[in-house]
Amino acid sequence: MSRRPIRIGNSSGYAGDGPDQIYRLAVDGPIDAIFADYLAEMNIGWRALEIVDHPELGYETAALTQIQWLTAAEEIAKKGIKVVHDGGALNPFGLYKAVKKYFEEKNLDHVKVAWVEGDNVTEVVKAQMKEDSDTAMFPHLDIKGLDIRSIEGKLLSANAYIGMGGIIAALNEGAQVIICGRCCDASPLMALAAWWHGWNETEYDKLASSLVTGHIVECGPYATGGNFCGFKAIKNLHKVPGFPIAEVYADGTSIITKHEGTYGAVTVDTVTAQLVYEIQGPKYLNPDVVAALEGIKLEQVGKDRVRLSGIRGSPPPPTTKLAIYSLRGYQAELTLFAVGLDIKEKVELQKAQVLGAVDRSKYSTISIHTYGTCPENPESQNDGTVAIRHFIQAPTGEAILEFWKTLYGIIMGGYAGVHACVLEGVFSLPLLLIGTRFCRNMDMRTTQPKPYMEYFPALIPQDLIAVKAHVEGKVIPVSPLSRTEPFYGQESYGPKTVTDLNSFGPTDKVPLGKLVYARSGDKGGNANVGLWVHQDDEFQWLQSFLTIERFQLLLGKDHKPDFRYARFEMPEIRVVHFVVYGILEKGVSSSSVIDGLAKSLGEFVRARVVDVPRRFLGRPGVGEEEVVEARL
Repeated sequence: MSRRPIRIGNSSGYAGDGPDQIYRLAVDGPIDAIFADYLAEMNIGWRALEIVDHPELGYETAALTQIQWLTAAEEIAKKGIKVVHDGGALNPFGLYKAVKKYFEEKNLDHVKVAWVEGDNVTEVVKAQMKEDSDTAMFPHLDIKGLDIRSIEGKLLSANAYIGMGGIIAALNEGAQVIICGRCCDASPLMALAAWWHGWNETEYDKLASSLVTGHIVECGPYATGGNFCGFKAIKNLHKVPGFPIAEVYADGTSIITKHEGTYGAVTVDTVTAQLVYEIQGPKYLNPDVVAALEGIKLEQVGKDRVRLSGIRGSPPPPTTKLAIYSLRGYQAELTLFAVGLDIKEKVELQKAQVLGAVDRSKYSTISIHTYGTCPENPESQNDGTVAIRHFIQAPTGEAILEFWKTLYGIIMGGYAGVHACVLEGVFSLPLLLIGTRFCRNMDMRTTQPKPYMEYFPALIPQDLIAVKAHVEGKVIPVSPLSRTEPFYGQESYGPKTVTDLNSFGPTDKVPLGKLVYARSGDKGGNANVGLWVHQDDEFQWLQSFLTIERFQLLLGKDHKPDFRYARFEMPEIRVVHFVVYGILEKGVSSSSVIDGLAKSLGEFVRARVVDVPRRFLGRPGVGEEEVVEARL
């Protein structure tokens, strides 16, 4: 007989998110388990720098904060709620000890706490980098012909994205709190669902559905109205939205919801927004399963209840993702401002003066770009102000300081109205070096040289990873998967069905976002954008209109000929999806792009003016109240 669906809440989408949410999920309504994702693609590198001076750390302290919030520990202990997360980062054993100590202080030492190891393969990668071999080992995730032998700088860390095996082993031993390092974001939810329902490792459709469910809820309030382009339709969003809950059924299907009475909303649109966030193609890869996304279905089945179905699964690849970080040098930045007329000429003068004065051979990156525009007849100086951001990287901190010394030495001979958000006298190297504590409204800390890491995403064979679960002194090795299948890359294609755009009738020039929703995100140096509409005829237009060539035009000046593009469709939910390879440079902390996580790329695309069929524009617009009401 099938068990009832397991109710799994998410308490965190990144380190620092929702510090009260383990407590809130535990007290606001029935819940069986809570999982959290504290890691992003930069956290492991940060922790690697941290443990150089503080080897006892290396984990995400936010995970400890959540369990210590008010009576969170007592609530989960009393109610038997399982808690699983990746807050261990580079030191899951260290966090395990801190959590055990806290439970003992609260007289809750009967709570079984476990930790999972195996993701940290730094020594394996270091050894391979020393090998003199013609065989490529640990190839780059996206760039053919590139492997770890191209990595420059000091290797800081290398962590494989591991699956659910260690978590399930700990659950089978009765563990209530399970601490992982770099497991995949959705793996805790997958493990909880598979353990609860007794799925085996080859029930791929069920596992794939739980994988996608985990992806939807792992970013906390993103699924309940946060970072949502239709935010105007969600009432009371000035209050932090409630965090999402997934009810996972025995057949793998799920309902996305939240505790009754919490703020935000769960609609087909908020769920779609998180579904398309950071995906990389029609196949969603995981160490335990591959999920096919093209047939996904979303259905509003009640207030704040969206059903997810239509997912098909297949065996996982023999490899998994490997995140490698190396210390590449130092970086810093400074923003100057230009106001009013002749902005273009002022910026060109600034570039010419700076680049003509510095020794460019000392720098790996010098980026000088503007942000914002001055309108005609600005009504305030703020309205007429444009930011000029100077971003530099160099092998040494001394070169960084030399850059600013050069810039400060020529600043008074520059463009009309040059200023920073500081008082007179800031353009002085001694002041920069001693700090700015004597001057109000001056903060030059961004100009101080700070180490930066270079991110190298790679692939590692799963059979090189030795996962073990530690449960109250017992060590449980996790057996390798019984079956894998090679993965030959994501499919990219043009419109599956082409409709003559003229057949949609007269058009008006309006921002694309008057009709189309969008959501974007990052994966290393790549950005993705998912765009969707509500009606079938709108999708016929969207899929025909949004070719790769058209999308390149929408990117405008941000498009570069060396970018690689991929496109696919999810027709059941009327989505057209793109990946732009290379737009974020090398990604994470080494990118000079101001929106290095591509959070707003979708909003930029929605702001582009295009020819939209007039017949669509009479319908309720994106973010209008009628949209949410109609979708309920």
